Amino acid sequence: MIFSAALQPFLQRRPGALDLIEIEPQTLWMADDPFHGPYFEFGLGIDLIEALPGRKLVHSVGMPLGGTRVPDPAQCALLRATAERLDSPWVSEHLAVGGTPHRASGFFLPPLQTEEGVAIAAANIRAFSEAVGRPVAIETGVSYIARKPFEMMDGAFVARIVEECGCGILLDLHNIYCNERNGRCSMDDFLADIPLENVWEVHLAGGMEMDGYWLDSHSGPMPDDLRARSLEIVRHLPNLGALNFEIYDSFMNDLDLATYDRITDDLREIWACAGTACDDAPPGPSPEPASARTADKPSPRDWEDRLTRAVWKDSTAGHPWPEDADPLKLYAKLARSFRGSMLARALPRTIRYLLLRDGPAASAMLQRYFNDVSPLLYAPLEARAFVDWLGPERRNDALLAGLSDYDLALVAILRENEPHTVVFPGNPAPVFEALAQARLPEPPEPPEWELEILPDADVNTAFNPAPS
Repeated sequence: MIFSAALQPFLQRRPGALDLIEIEPQTLWMADDPFHGPYFEFGLGIDLIEALPGRKLVHSVGMPLGGTRVPDPAQCALLRATAERLDSPWVSEHLAVGGTPHRASGFFLPPLQTEEGVAIAAANIRAFSEAVGRPVAIETGVSYIARKPFEMMDGAFVARIVEECGCGILLDLHNIYCNERNGRCSMDDFLADIPLENVWEVHLAGGMEMDGYWLDSHSGPMPDDLRARSLEIVRHLPNLGALNFEIYDSFMNDLDLATYDRITDDLREIWACAGTACDDAPPGPSPEPASARTADKPSPRDWEDRLTRAVWKDSTAGHPWPEDADPLKLYAKLARSFRGSMLARALPRTIRYLLLRDGPAASAMLQRYFNDVSPLLYAPLEARAFVDWLGPERRNDALLAGLSDYDLALVAILRENEPHTVVFPGNPAPVFEALAQARLPEPPEPPEWELEILPDADVNTAFNPAPS
């Protein structure tokens, strides 16, 4: 399973249930700048994961390989060190677009599936593999927008990339299940097109309905029909080396122990089928639509720039395909929800105070911030940018200033492991108590207090920075 702190009770109860843990290193990183670094690893988190039983597998979530933003050497060096320390046999990364070379989209978006897109992805994969010192598997993605007439079929695009650079495939079955349910591409067509012998890893997950789409939300057990199809699909994968289940930690606490056991038992049953029918001839590739080679098409740079702006700004102005309006609205909603969750983790007292103080107006304030400031990839950077953006709000509300300074000090301690002193507008105890009870606190009486915050293990587990 994908590791998060919420998985630990299950691992303690059933220490031998999982053969391997997959780690997403960037969830344990901080940075001074999202694109230029330097980048810093939260070492205690890696120590914890290394000490867990079983093998470890590194799944990068910060350098999607499908766009014109090339792999960053500094990030790759940190990934390489983690992969070597954990003895990961390969490193996986998403075949997706994360924005432009200079601006993040806040959510993984589909790459342009043309020959130019193939060339860009293949070059990125070769550079990424050399930099991390490991073979690379590309994760097959979900796309909520429909394939354009000038694009290759989804599976044919993956196959062409593998042909160009010889990489492996991380076959995310829930992603292609989403694409089928949402009407983009059938699972059978996708699987018929890709080289099944290059599938090294499979991801499974659960999802949910939202705004007329089935989301890859990692929100619980896999759907029953996906489980049934997975039992058959893995029979045709001769080189499958790992089977992983993904669930976000925010949903883990909602699962009872019996559900964890059922998920694990399902994974064991699916894994037992791997490669058992590899002598059977798989179906041939699906025919490529003729229009894929004849229609006018944008450049990859134009494609990702238009998608990034549409999602960041929550506006399709300038986007030339009107049929994408609803899915782009969904992408914007998901990206802003993710940014909001980062702020809530990094600034828990500040955000709760604003929600209690302003009610619905606080959500409107957040939307203005998201529209003014492009995504910053790392929660500490997002937190600092939001506090700076508050500007006059902080100057006019001493309690807001004190709470935001306190939250930022806790974030800084993670990076520096040094004490921090915060000036607070009075006794903080009644304020924190009221916030914990979801009550709007009264402004504390003067005089100001100086609070010295010391590095502490509880602080380290209270905040989990997560890149988009």
